[in-house]
Amino acid sequence: MKKILFTLLYSFGVTRLAAWCHRKRVIILCYHGVTEQPANSSHDPKGLHVNRLRFAAHLDFLQRNYNVVSLRDYLIAHNEGRSLQPYSVVLTFDDGFRNFLTVAAPLLAALKLPATVFLITDKASQEDAGERLLTWAPEDDRRYLSWSEARKLKEDYGFEFGSHTCSHSPLLGLSAAHTDHELLHSFNRLVNHLDVEQPMLSYPKGEYSNLLAEDARKLGYACAVTTDRGANELKHDLFTLGRALIGNNDDQASFAVRVSGLRWWLVTMLRGSGRRHSPRPPRIGEKVRAGEPGLQLGE
Repeated sequence: MKKILFTLLYSFGVTRLAAWCHRKRVIILCYHGVTEQPANSSHDPKGLHVNRLRFAAHLDFLQRNYNVVSLRDYLIAHNEGRSLQPYSVVLTFDDGFRNFLTVAAPLLAALKLPATVFLITDKASQEDAGERLLTWAPEDDRRYLSWSEARKLKEDYGFEFGSHTCSHSPLLGLSAAHTDHELLHSFNRLVNHLDVEQPMLSYPKGEYSNLLAEDARKLGYACAVTTDRGANELKHDLFTLGRALIGNNDDQASFAVRVSGLRWWLVTMLRGSGRRHSPRPPRIGEKVRAGEPGLQLGE
């Protein structure tokens, strides 16, 4: 039913109207991996990794209809109070799967499109720094970028790298000391290994609170992204930036719905609220998940 609805919205131009309404806002897209596995592979039941041909179609759609900018460009414009071009979109990738190097990066580099990769820094440290094939292998969907591979991607193509914490643990379930370790240690790893002056943060599994956002701000992160639906105004709080999750089930119609901001509007209408969710600090002992769960990519 959802696929039929998205197809109708796309076919009748509703997505174009939604994109026009959001043209002065910035849509941040959240991918995880890009794979050579067939589109309906049983190896990835959650649709975490987007098939290469589908990803190429997404990029073609963006080039024809949007202005792809880096997350750093958005931050600079925000800090300078300067507007970006209409229809601006940012590409981000969570987890730092190695298939970013072997599948996604060549497609992005050929089109000269920027992207930000959020690394799980403990995973990067565990990977072998030796020579590995630059062509895709099935294990690239499970393995992670090493520090040397991330450094080469940064130096050769200008891709940006941020923190997805040390271990990808849900931060709201940790003690204050453990949370500080996850944030600070991963921050320092990015500075030391990749010469990132002011890292950006992606909250694991989209879990965050106002208190956690303030912690990230105080530690010196440049911004933090969530998995809340919705477009970002130029003056949006930099530590609760929303993103649209993209998965392997997103054909052109579904992708157009998500990148236009229409999916967020439909959800808020169904919930009977015209206001974007604003998280409150969790009470003592309470675990809060803000926004949509990070792996429910088919929604």
